[in-house]
Amino acid sequence: MQPTSLISTMKYFVLFTILAGLSSSCRKIREFNYNPEIEPLKLGFQTSAAIAYCADVAHTFFTSGNLPGNVVVGYSNYDNGSASGILLMTVNNEYPLPFNPNVGQIAMAGIWSGEGGILTALFTDIDIIDAKYELKGIHTIPFVELENGNLLTFFAQQDIVVGEGEDTIVNLQMGLANMNIQLETDRLENEEKPLDAFAAVDQNVWFITIDKNNTASDIYDDDFTVYGGGQIAEVTSFSGGLLYHAMIDARFTPYDCLLNPTSGVGFIQNLKVGAKTDLGHIFLNFNERCDGRAFVEFATGKYLTSNHRNINLHFAE
Repeated sequence: MQPTSLISTMKYFVLFTILAGLSSSCRKIREFNYNPEIEPLKLGFQTSAAIAYCADVAHTFFTSGNLPGNVVVGYSNYDNGSASGILLMTVNNEYPLPFNPNVGQIAMAGIWSGEGGILTALFTDIDIIDAKYELKGIHTIPFVELENGNLLTFFAQQDIVVGEGEDTIVNLQMGLANMNIQLETDRLENEEKPLDAFAAVDQNVWFITIDKNNTASDIYDDDFTVYGGGQIAEVTSFSGGLLYHAMIDARFTPYDCLLNPTSGVGFIQNLKVGAKTDLGHIFLNFNERCDGRAFVEFATGKYLTSNHRNINLHFAE
């Protein structure tokens, strides 16, 4: 082979090697260039905000009787220190459901005795989360007063009513007689509030603390704090895994911001279907800017390129 031909062949070989390397690099970049998949965290947060709002209103009714202007009493009964009632709450532009743009009505029934109570709710004509998930209400959840005067409520995945169900006020009223405060508050005491995001994604429980700020009838200036995680509904990643979420010390006050929590941590994890293989996870820091975004403090796997970016949360949509 002539020297010039050998040189030409070597040039083509080097060029081919470079192009092959670039192609491989591009594939690797695509493999680790998935945008943060916010949906599971959004579902968890919006559901927590809605249930916390309902518990806050119910507690206000049972302990002070000072109801916001969007709530009417459908039924009430007081007997030997305990109380029961049905409340009809209208959600509109003047009295919005925190982090939810929809309008409609929520029907709630509950009982209260001493420092604890039980609540059930039906979302009669309002989508609390994306309509495709058909979240219709909550079965029964406990809510109790703490020693410092704050309110604590708790729900688990099995407490959520999804799809068609008995959704009439009559059924709510009949259900009051079957509620057992002790059983529900025992359930609250037996669950442990998760303090670690990786532990929270396996628990499917959410704890919400409410500081009422000494304003019984003004729900919107109350401080809400959420700990918990798991799956509100099954969400599949674009890459084929199942998506889970967690929130640790996620705090929000509707008067201060209706776009995002103003402190705390959000977490999203992508697990391979049928296994516990971690395909990628993201830690988000919420902030006080109230711009609807959060900062990616740390990301791995398929979300690696999201590190140290501000991303849109879409929590109020």
